[in-house]
Amino acid sequence: MNYKVVIMIATLAMTAPSPAMTETDPPVVTIDENLWVAFYDVPSRRFRDIRAAFVRREFARVSKDLATSASYLTIEANRALPAIAERLYEVADRMTWISEHIDDVDVTTTDLDSLFSRSHWLLAQHFLDMARRSRDGGQNRNAGLYLWATTHHLERAVLWSNSRISRDVEKTLEDLRDLADQLQDENLAAAAYREKPLVRADKLLRKLGKTIDRPIVLPANKPST
Repeated sequence: MNYKVVIMIATLAMTAPSPAMTETDPPVVTIDENLWVAFYDVPSRRFRDIRAAFVRREFARVSKDLATSASYLTIEANRALPAIAERLYEVADRMTWISEHIDDVDVTTTDLDSLFSRSHWLLAQHFLDMARRSRDGGQNRNAGLYLWATTHHLERAVLWSNSRISRDVEKTLEDLRDLADQLQDENLAAAAYREKPLVRADKLLRKLGKTIDRPIVLPANKPST
């Protein structure tokens, strides 16, 4: 992933409404299928590279990739709910600060792991919110894509926290990914919604929050959906 892709993602994000929207106003968001994998997988790829470069003491690369990651988080914060955005900005600012002081600051792999886990945790909440908004706006395909991203970030948040994923959690993630795929098929979406995938994702989020001791700032899902 390079700066060109980040710029493309920024352009995509700017097609979404301003974060100044109220929490009850669902945005209209159009996702470019060709960018989707890059769109939600930027942190995972970049974070792995950063950690590996840090262990090899390639600090120039660490600095550059942290700055790129901070830019990505800022892009997402710009279209997130205020409570989530505030915390994404905090993480982005921390990444930027470390990138600018990498030669002077005492950072450990544990510090980076914690920062990466926090990033994924916030992105999971952000994408679950976007899945809800897409559902409320009748954009089932987007709801499925955002739900898939939610499961990805939940899983990575746990792994970067150095916690283990239980078999029950793994099964729930698998079920949610399957439902995310179904939501993208207009012939299967209605049946998928009957399985209450976003409610199940919300419950999993809150369960994992207790497991890895991470705060949840995303409002609870509506009981009927």
